[in-house]
Amino acid sequence: MKRSFILSCALGALLAIALPARSTAAPWDTKLYMTVVADQADPAAKSLLPAAGQSVSYVAYDAGYIEAGDPIGGEKPPAASTISQALRAALASQNYLPAETPAAPALLLVYHWGLLNRDSYQNRTSFKLQPNLKARIALVAPKFYAERIEQDLIDRRQPLPLHIPILDPVERDLLQLIGDNRYFVIVSAYDFTSVTKSAAKLLWRVRLSTRSPGVSMDAALPTLIQGGAPYFGRNLKDMETIRQPLAAAGAGALLPPPPEAARQIDEHYLRQLMRGERIEFSGIYPSDATAADEPTLPKIATAATSFLPPALASRIDAYQHEKAALQDAVAAKIKDRTPGADARQAIDAFNQENAGRIAALTKEREAIRDELAKLAAASTDAGASKSLNTLLQEFSADVQRMN
Repeated sequence: MKRSFILSCALGALLAIALPARSTAAPWDTKLYMTVVADQADPAAKSLLPAAGQSVSYVAYDAGYIEAGDPIGGEKPPAASTISQALRAALASQNYLPAETPAAPALLLVYHWGLLNRDSYQNRTSFKLQPNLKARIALVAPKFYAERIEQDLIDRRQPLPLHIPILDPVERDLLQLIGDNRYFVIVSAYDFTSVTKSAAKLLWRVRLSTRSPGVSMDAALPTLIQGGAPYFGRNLKDMETIRQPLAAAGAGALLPPPPEAARQIDEHYLRQLMRGERIEFSGIYPSDATAADEPTLPKIATAATSFLPPALASRIDAYQHEKAALQDAVAAKIKDRTPGADARQAIDAFNQENAGRIAALTKEREAIRDELAKLAAASTDAGASKSLNTLLQEFSADVQRMN
């Protein structure tokens, strides 16, 4: 009984401490310690891995930014376009290419990104394993160890006498990681055809994370994506810790909008799929998830926009990604506020905190509108002129404030 009590205390202590400083990317360090958890959820995943000299097509959906657990001041997420650029480049490095033909892609990718902190409120209000703790365990622990750790923690909260197994080195390391506040990126790959039938089949999932202290989110998230690229589609028995050089500032092409083939997907089903992942990965109580948490789906690429110069099309897509990210963020800020003065105060505070991002978005909107106006004036194609005028109307809306 004495040894069980000591192990019980050890488990609690490990969850309460942070990982030693060796995992922190200090300002003078140009590399980041990151944790990788990768698994194949279905045997069919192997048949959809890029073979030598071949590629696998995909359509990608940004399920949005997550900030869960105890709030920490000063956190500034990167623009959604930064994540889009980094992910497209990482996928291309492994021969995953965006679908560009009328044929249906092989994979539907859903990705989440953000910050997962310990939730003091959840952990204080109940003796059972709360969603926040389960999310933090799953972020850094492969399935076998996640189940084992969860059972150990459940046993720890039962009346003595009880039996708690002696922890192996891997489990001890994982318990330290679970105690951290962490930046993360999670990429899930589904069989595209199964999603069109509203019966999504998960093929593989990669969870990438690092301790948040000592590095900005702007630097950490692209670095996680770059370092995690070789693990896309792989199946790891244990988690891996790697030291990855900090990624350069975002550049390159954005993930393109979904192709026409995506019209086969029921949008309500896709939103529910993405929302379910969001609840699982964030540790948010399902009862707290509201319509404000519904992801915004990008517009499907059509022939009506195919006449746009590629550079302008990419700028429009980046603009729409950033605007949607700000709208999602302000919706999350007011979801628990009382309508009226309380909600308005939260919106005003959000606009003040994000003044730089909103100003940049407004400037980009005006620049895109000028480019569209020039194209419309020079166009001799009646169909293209009509589509350009429609886009001009869309870019006439002011975004100087988020409401």
